[in-house]
Amino acid sequence: MSEQPAQDSISDPPERVSLAAKSWLRPDVISFRTIAALARPFFRSGRFVFAYRDVVEVELGDGKGPLNGARFNSLAPLFEMLVRPELAIGETFMNDEWRETHNDLAVTLGTLLKADKCLEQSRFGRILEKARIAIAASFRRNNAVRSRRNAAHHYDIGNDLYRSFLDEEMVYSCAFFSREAQSLEAAQRNKIETSLDRLDVRKGDELLDIGCGWGAMTRAAARRGARAVGVTLADRQLVLAEELVPPDLDGRLEYHLQDYRRHAELNPERYDRIVSIGMFEHVGPPQVGEFFDAVRRLLKPGGRVLIHSIVKPLPSRTNAWIDKYIFPGGVIPRLDDIVDAAEAGGLTLPCAPFEHEGSNYANTLRHWRRRFNAAFPSLDTEKYDERFRRMWNFYLAGSEAAFEALRFGVAQVLLERPD
Repeated sequence: MSEQPAQDSISDPPERVSLAAKSWLRPDVISFRTIAALARPFFRSGRFVFAYRDVVEVELGDGKGPLNGARFNSLAPLFEMLVRPELAIGETFMNDEWRETHNDLAVTLGTLLKADKCLEQSRFGRILEKARIAIAASFRRNNAVRSRRNAAHHYDIGNDLYRSFLDEEMVYSCAFFSREAQSLEAAQRNKIETSLDRLDVRKGDELLDIGCGWGAMTRAAARRGARAVGVTLADRQLVLAEELVPPDLDGRLEYHLQDYRRHAELNPERYDRIVSIGMFEHVGPPQVGEFFDAVRRLLKPGGRVLIHSIVKPLPSRTNAWIDKYIFPGGVIPRLDDIVDAAEAGGLTLPCAPFEHEGSNYANTLRHWRRRFNAAFPSLDTEKYDERFRRMWNFYLAGSEAAFEALRFGVAQVLLERPD
């Protein structure tokens, strides 16, 4: 007679069967399913799996697209996300209270962003959003003092951090990829040269870079024979920008820790060309008029300015988590808002704005996230702990998701001061 297989080799242990059978009646599982049911109407597309421990999973969405999801080991972060989703999704991720499953973090956050957008576009959401935008515009004016503080919050974290994931020229803005497999370095050079070509920078020009970062654009302009000036509000950016001036360009570059409004007061009609890459998002809606007034005063008659900015299709306030942890005071404009404000400020458009697909920035952010995580073990753990690592990953992946899922894009607007 042949041996019979052991009972536990062909079935689950009795304890697992008992747990599965009873889990439906557990209060925590009932609460989890209730939360998932409340969230379901806002997941109109995609395949998102909410998982609670190893006990229960609920799939939301229309079943189309890549599978992604999140696993929670307690209900507390889910309750927080219900009450204040914009802050709690990021904060609970920073605290390692949930983790993405099935797919990359950017894909997961893209699904969550779409769900949040559905909530925002509901009747109640639209009313609430209009009120929030009005309140933010009234009480958060980016004057010179607040602008300096906002810049320091992000850009003075540490040059060692930014050197860990940026290209050699330290360009912290969207690269222009001529092909998807192009290197980050080549794509950033392409962006710089394309921008200077559109601005028609020539030998002998006086050029100003508003929000110059670590000086990549000014160095490239100086190599073309221009005399370039950069202004920034971040102390550490200024120090490194000055250190990166090559000997052969000494005398053609200068940098100032100075607000653009103050620089305009001191330098009327000084510049042939002005460029601003990735700074307009920090101006703030109440100050847009001041910005273009300063630009007009800085330009010589017939001078030109190139504004490079992230743009979005619909007006909305800045995500609360981004505002608190990453870019306080920042607001991404619509392209029409930039053009309308520029024309109201006395500037004209010699050509239509240049619009770039969000895939350029999404690809840039993927490069940055890979480089950051590869370099993270070599960074100072006292300055950049595990919570910081998760925060920075959430920021980079969430930004990538905004370009992929919410149709954010990049625009360059060429403007001219009439003669």
